[in-house]
Amino acid sequence: YTIRHSWATIAKYMGISTAIISEGLGHNSLRTTEIYLKSFDNKVLDEANRLIVS
Repeated sequence: YTIRHSWATIAKYMGISTAIISEGLGHNSLRTTEIYLKSFDNKVLDEANRLIVS
């Protein structure tokens, strides 16, 4: 369980879509996959915003 959770979290932080992560984990529902994923903290969101508006 820990390895699957870590794999999904790392994939999300790498920008891999939730749909692809879901398929990789063998889930039938995106909602199930979303449970595995950690929320992005403000630092990650701030960096993404900086890249977009630059």
